[in-house]
Amino acid sequence: MIRLMIKQHKYRILIAIGILALIIAGVIYGGVKRSSNIYKVKRDNFEAMISCKGEIQSEKAQLITIPDIFGDRTLEIYDTQIKDLIPEGSILKKGDFVGLLDQGKIKQLKENNVEVIKKLVFNINDAKIDSAVDLVALRDGISQFIFDLKLKKLELEESVYESPAYQRKTQMVYERALRQLQEKKRAYVLTQKALRIHVSRDEKLLTQLQEKDKKYQIAFDAARITAPNDGMLIYGRTFGRGGSRKLSINSWVSMQNPVIATLPDLSVLVSETFVEEIYISKIKIGDSARVYIDAMKNLQKVGIISNISNVGQEMSGFDSKVFKVNIRIASDHNRIKPAMTTNNEIIIAKEENVVVIPRIALFSEDGKQFVYVREYGKEIIRTVECGNQSDKFVVIKSGLKEGDRILLSKPESGNS
Repeated sequence: MIRLMIKQHKYRILIAIGILALIIAGVIYGGVKRSSNIYKVKRDNFEAMISCKGEIQSEKAQLITIPDIFGDRTLEIYDTQIKDLIPEGSILKKGDFVGLLDQGKIKQLKENNVEVIKKLVFNINDAKIDSAVDLVALRDGISQFIFDLKLKKLELEESVYESPAYQRKTQMVYERALRQLQEKKRAYVLTQKALRIHVSRDEKLLTQLQEKDKKYQIAFDAARITAPNDGMLIYGRTFGRGGSRKLSINSWVSMQNPVIATLPDLSVLVSETFVEEIYISKIKIGDSARVYIDAMKNLQKVGIISNISNVGQEMSGFDSKVFKVNIRIASDHNRIKPAMTTNNEIIIAKEENVVVIPRIALFSEDGKQFVYVREYGKEIIRTVECGNQSDKFVVIKSGLKEGDRILLSKPESGNS
């Protein structure tokens, strides 16, 4: 009997322990589930940033461009093709060969110009011969008219012995012949001047074409591009709707985009990046940034914005126009090289020891922003005034204090 009572007692104790364990587990589970939706407000340092890809470039560089002679509009070399280009990264000395522009196009233009010169020279010589013949004929006509005028003058002198009517007639014939001689002399002068102007105009054109021929020869020789100074060669870039891409053999260049390559000054480096227009108003020259070098296991460099483009451009991969931004970083000749890719974080807002909450805990309705605060086991709505925001956190200027407990999602209906 005693043994049975002991067994029953043990059995009750085990049941009680099991029930207690279940109660404790329920409390713990319920607490975890309940508290997982709650955030305890605290003070922290806040940063808002813009993330963007970039590429290492030198802030200053010696440009290797299309020769200035290619910009002469009279030559009609509106664009030209790169026919040869040494490998990027080559170490050059001043005067070393860099590349070759399309000389074939220049040669063809020069040959066409020579053909025009030949035709014009023929026309000028022909015009001079025709002019000489025309003027000789006019001079002969004047000489013959002068001879005829002398005869009429003799007739006028002999008419003194004739009737008055005859005298008047011979006088009129002489005067008319004299006027006609003057007209022929004026016509000769005008014809001579017109022929001279015509030939002079063609001779002036000939001089221009001959000068153009010399320029074509200069352009032909200048198509062989050489290094203006010592340095490491970095290819230039072309920009368009398809984005930015490096030049290469067979790329087209023009005076609108004249840079073929550069010789960078490695003492000052920048990460060249592009920022969308919706963010460009939030940054300014001098703002801080962090630059992570991809090729060096995300080596971090602290930088500042040194330049912001004034004009936006369209690039693939972006929904809106972008602006070129340069982030200056400390140079490291032995490690960081031009064309290395980077990940950049441009810091647009920074505050210390402020009340910060997750963005998901902030709600808005009818233009008001609010949070759900848990007090005494209930959830109440509290209006807040917000400050700076990032993609994850919001600074609260008023409405919350450190230690407040807020919900990360809307409470179920009936709980508030």
